Amino acid sequence: MNEINIDDILNVIQPKGISPTPEQEAILSHAHSNVSMMIKAYAGCAKTTSMEMLAKKLPLRPSLALAFNVKIKKEMEKRFPSHFQVKTMNGLGHAAWCKATNKRCSVDANKLGDILKTLAKEQNLQLGESFVLILNLVKKARTVGLIPSGFPYQGLVPDTYESWSDLADELYSDLNEEVHFYALAVLTECIRQSYQGVIDYDDQIYMSALFGGSFSKYPTVIVDEGQDLSPLNHIQVGKSSSDRIFVVGDPCQAIYAFRGADSNSMETMRGLRQTWTDLTLSTTFRCPKSIVARQQSHAPGFNAAPQAPEGEIIDWREKDEWSVKDLPLPIAILCRNNAPIIACALRIIRSGRGCTVLGGEIGKQLITLSRKIIPNDEETYENSVAKIENWRRNEIIKARTQEKEERIGIINDRAECLLAVLDNSSAKSAGDMRRTLGTMFSKENLNIILATGHKAKGLEWPTVLHLDPWRVPSKWAVRALEEGHSAPMQQEMNLRYVIETRAQKTLIMANLEQMQ
Repeated sequence: MNEINIDDILNVIQPKGISPTPEQEAILSHAHSNVSMMIKAYAGCAKTTSMEMLAKKLPLRPSLALAFNVKIKKEMEKRFPSHFQVKTMNGLGHAAWCKATNKRCSVDANKLGDILKTLAKEQNLQLGESFVLILNLVKKARTVGLIPSGFPYQGLVPDTYESWSDLADELYSDLNEEVHFYALAVLTECIRQSYQGVIDYDDQIYMSALFGGSFSKYPTVIVDEGQDLSPLNHIQVGKSSSDRIFVVGDPCQAIYAFRGADSNSMETMRGLRQTWTDLTLSTTFRCPKSIVARQQSHAPGFNAAPQAPEGEIIDWREKDEWSVKDLPLPIAILCRNNAPIIACALRIIRSGRGCTVLGGEIGKQLITLSRKIIPNDEETYENSVAKIENWRRNEIIKARTQEKEERIGIINDRAECLLAVLDNSSAKSAGDMRRTLGTMFSKENLNIILATGHKAKGLEWPTVLHLDPWRVPSKWAVRALEEGHSAPMQQEMNLRYVIETRAQKTLIMANLEQMQ
């Protein structure tokens, strides 16, 4: 039976009222070829609209579109033709694992904690601070694809004490025999329960990719945000596709290596097919001309739309000082590190203005870390500062001993976050510090948004203030480059590009130390 072109039925090649650009026309012209496509889409270059046009141009047959998160999934569902199944990577994995086990799997977000609590009760254990470490170790193990040696499957990381120790190092913790034993026991029980149909969100990807998930095959697969996929996601894509793959993404926005993404994801995905057609979306409909011009060394060929405003780049670093009253509203204040964001937010709040800090999980992580460093809520300000500094010194020594200089930046950032709360919130004790952390991430004032560059990806604002631009690149990335490792520096330059291209009109450069 001949394939039916959806255009013959819907007479729709692009969204109503929008004519394709020459670059979009080039993409559409390959819709009926037999080759997979790798589409590099720079920031703000109508990526979603282009995917919508392509989806409506492709042959009418069962198709899959993979979205990076639920928000993007919902948007794609509204805009893609009905013969497309739109799924997140988690949703894709969930369906594949349910099919493999022939069970209606239930998602239990507290699965790991419940397993460890049961194990501790059975063994009459008092795990204390090790409880959270064990849970985080198991989460890390699944992210990197570590499979316990007793299972008949090949993991991406060997199940050795050294591998577990490396994971513990990434969590700024020491591995001992007890922690290793119980982390392995929890992971093993987690896998066993997954076969019984009880899974959590990490299992949706881990189990489906590595333990024989039964993926439906689609002759057409469109992958959004291809630069952010992990090695486990690559396996999922490979198992879901029977013919053509369309990978859409921006290698210049690959910034999530720290949480498991393949830093060279789009290039790695070329291994899924022998032949690719490479195309580009280079004309941004978001950024003004002045900001686009700044990106040429990092994103060569990046263009502003003809109707784009000139825009403005303002450097407040040349001023003696700046204050909250100087901020044009609405505005996003973005920084590489968390500590300056927290310090800036506290100063804004103290001035009587409201603000919102994106990323509530960092607040929870800081509270957990503070309890490890300073367990007593009544610990004085002076003693709290001393204990934080002592923790910082010890962690830096450990990182250098283990030749893991890249960890030092994060260690400093966490310590400076806690010190910033103590110094800028009139906290008199460790308890005061934790109470401040518990509230400052819950405010809802959209006139002033604060976030790290990692949290700002995918968002845009009329004005963006890049706080402490000197923090990019980080010292450890510079050192890694000197030692012949270029990937960390590439991630840093990508982050600068992400921060600056969030601005629709104005980009401001400013240092926190000049803020009054």
